[in-house]
Amino acid sequence: MDKKPIILIPGIQGTKLASTNNKDYKTVWSGIKKYFSNIHILQLQFDGISDKGAENIIEHADVENIAYSEIINYLRSLDYRVYIFGYDWRKSNAESAKELAVFVEKIKRKLNEPKMNFLTHSMGCLVLSAYMKTMNDDELLKTVNKAVFTVPPFLGSIEASFNMTIGKSRLINSSDDFRKIGRTFPGLYELLPVYKGAYEIDNDILQKKLNYYDFSSYWQQVKNVDRESTKQKYNLISHRLKELGEVRNEKDFIFDFSRCSSALRKRLLVMAGGGEDTKEKVFIKSNKDDMKFYFDYEKYHEANDGDGTVPIASSTAFKDSVLTLKLSTSWIEKRADSRFVMADWHAFFLNNGRVQNIVKRFFGSEGDMRNNWFESRGGKVEKM
Repeated sequence: MDKKPIILIPGIQGTKLASTNNKDYKTVWSGIKKYFSNIHILQLQFDGISDKGAENIIEHADVENIAYSEIINYLRSLDYRVYIFGYDWRKSNAESAKELAVFVEKIKRKLNEPKMNFLTHSMGCLVLSAYMKTMNDDELLKTVNKAVFTVPPFLGSIEASFNMTIGKSRLINSSDDFRKIGRTFPGLYELLPVYKGAYEIDNDILQKKLNYYDFSSYWQQVKNVDRESTKQKYNLISHRLKELGEVRNEKDFIFDFSRCSSALRKRLLVMAGGGEDTKEKVFIKSNKDDMKFYFDYEKYHEANDGDGTVPIASSTAFKDSVLTLKLSTSWIEKRADSRFVMADWHAFFLNNGRVQNIVKRFFGSEGDMRNNWFESRGGKVEKM
């Protein structure tokens, strides 16, 4: 069997960020290490591409070992050639997609191989979505051998809203100051939830006017802004939300896979995480004290269906057109997958043995597979 090369695209925080304009590169952000004294140098300028600070140059570095080394080593043990695409997850997935296009062509030339397998995790699914959006069906069929999307936030996550407004969530381990920095990141906005019912305003008229990409229609804000710094903050958020609408311009998707040809859709597999308490709705007060809108995080709806970070409404958005599997887990299994560092089904999804078996079978198949080929004795796998 001809084993096509695999390009691994990690999730948000999956790639470390380093300050490179020094004689010695210094890690500025790691998803495993929580607190940094120099976190503020991560801020981006209004353009969403350039770093703030005249001498600051932040670039992506190595990927997080605990989350990705096992899947890389496992696939290489099966004689796959694995290539790791690290990227600066602060920036728009559309910007990362441009770098991915260059990376893919580089691997094609290196190996004289026209087709690639893609394995994505979390935000990496959006990077690949943005990349595939730049090609037509014929071009995709010539490039994509197979693609696996794991725990994909196709329609975002409430956790991104937490990061933006209160600074902490399961999505990013961070200090309370992170909300000031994170609101400069286009990539974080592209993780904001845009699925039906993600936000509920206590005013029926305003609820009908809610527009995910319009700051003034729902975003937390004070009524009478008199401070210049607050005006600048709101201007930035409003601009980023508008940019978000330009990226998510296909029925709120970055790329609508349901419109692909059946031949291409057969080459795609989605694996969602299930069985975890996952925030799926934020309640908004239309008036509170001096606030025009207020995200009431003491009152939110949490469902026992998701991976703890991405709700099932987001990760299974293409279940009617692309083969979508839901895998649930146990507490001890989560702890083992994270090497007993923490119990996080979303972050360490690719360390799971059932997930790895499904990836192996899907990439290893040359044609149609038997029914229920994805089943495993290790736990329940449900076809959505």
